[in-house]
Amino acid sequence: MKTIWKIIAIGVVFTMIAAACAPAPTPTPTEPPATATPEPTAVPTVDPAPFIAAWETSKHSNTYDLGKGPNTYCSRCHSPLNWDPESRPDAPPNCMTCKFPMEPNMRTAATMDFVEEEDWKSIGCETCHPTENGVVQPEIAWLNPITLEHEPVLTSNELCIKCHATPSGGGSYAGGMSVDHAIVLGGSAHLNWAGALPQGHRPSYCTDCHDPHSSKPKTCVECHDDLLNSPEHAKALDDKHANVSCMACHDSSEMETAPDEYQDGLWVTVTTLSGGFKMPVKSHSIQMVVKCDRCHSAKNSYGLSVLDENGQPVK
Repeated sequence: MKTIWKIIAIGVVFTMIAAACAPAPTPTPTEPPATATPEPTAVPTVDPAPFIAAWETSKHSNTYDLGKGPNTYCSRCHSPLNWDPESRPDAPPNCMTCKFPMEPNMRTAATMDFVEEEDWKSIGCETCHPTENGVVQPEIAWLNPITLEHEPVLTSNELCIKCHATPSGGGSYAGGMSVDHAIVLGGSAHLNWAGALPQGHRPSYCTDCHDPHSSKPKTCVECHDDLLNSPEHAKALDDKHANVSCMACHDSSEMETAPDEYQDGLWVTVTTLSGGFKMPVKSHSIQMVVKCDRCHSAKNSYGLSVLDENGQPVK
């Protein structure tokens, strides 16, 4: 009996020794806790504050106007993010959804939706600049309002004419109504391909004359300050032309000239709409040589003296 217990005891000892000498079990590897990868934060390469401040003073920042198409057709340029490609002009007289000054009621087109002012987007930074993680980038690109993707442009002019162009090619639609949004510089004294103007006075890009963010144009005297003191210039001859805009005389278009009540009676070029409403014209067609009978014609309705094209009295 004792022999049996000795054998059992020896077996237990050997088992304990074997267990002590055995290698430790390899622990099962565990995956490290998952951590969320932070989104990269875009850092502006330039301080956007002054550009935003300039934009806020521009017409681009608030394009909502009952008389200029607060609808999903005209918004193609006036507020691209509100544009509906299915919208189109209706038949006259309600071809557009607009409120004209000479009419008591708004014209309502059945082929487009009216957009409330609080839903209007205007023309924001993203229309002309790509954005990265919400940060506006300095390079220019056009936001396609259908794909909502930016398309590259080669120059600022190419970007501007995305909107400042004539609709439907020839500008005629809706039963003969013609609207010309294009900025035409052809024939302008500013281009002057003959080179009569010195270098620097022949702008090649819209942004040569217009601040791209405030859209404010340079005044004529910023480049032609010497003319104000020239004895041959009307502004220097007398004070009768002090309230006459430069373009009232130098516009080469067929637009008439009239005092604008909204600009303290400043004489500007205007066009006459139906109902006799006169609308100021922002013309880019500039001539260097002025013909005085443009305003001082025998049929002028403002009591101006009658002069010939050279400014001599007509008897």
